[in-house]
Amino acid sequence: MLSLLVPSNVSLEWGDNFLKVIGPLGYIIKHKNKISLALKNNRLYILDVESNEKKHFYLTLLRALIIGVSKGYRQKLKLVGVGYKASIKDKNLVLKLGFSHEIIYPIPEDISIQCSKNKGILILVTGKEFFRVCQVISEIRSYRKPDVYKGKGIHYYKEKIILKKGKRENK
Repeated sequence: MLSLLVPSNVSLEWGDNFLKVIGPLGYIIKHKNKISLALKNNRLYILDVESNEKKHFYLTLLRALIIGVSKGYRQKLKLVGVGYKASIKDKNLVLKLGFSHEIIYPIPEDISIQCSKNKGILILVTGKEFFRVCQVISEIRSYRKPDVYKGKGIHYYKEKIILKKGKRENK
């Protein structure tokens, strides 16, 4: 039988159609399908599921919720380019990306964004839900995707960009 270890600082509540995961970073309420759960000795068991694949799927989702309320998820972005900067003003992320105007991205309520002090080239996005953090990261990155010729743009923190060769004269 598959089980999931629940940390001591996380508690679970569930009813017929909801699941509430409570931890030090807050709580997450999710709609629960018709699965039955059992909690014994800080281990969570999923009962009455047709296939083993669905059991693994639900355990993975529950693990993501537990990690989210206990540790949280964090992703970093790096701004690469001359004059590229990021700062936070009035619950907005202000990006200077080489355009003639600043880009203002409103920070969602469930997400926390921090910028590095030195030159504002690193952006740290944290949140309780992994999918939400990834969505915000991709929205910010879409303002200036990395250029394959010069390498400028918004990169994931440890992303390696393979640069293409530009036009050259044959001599």
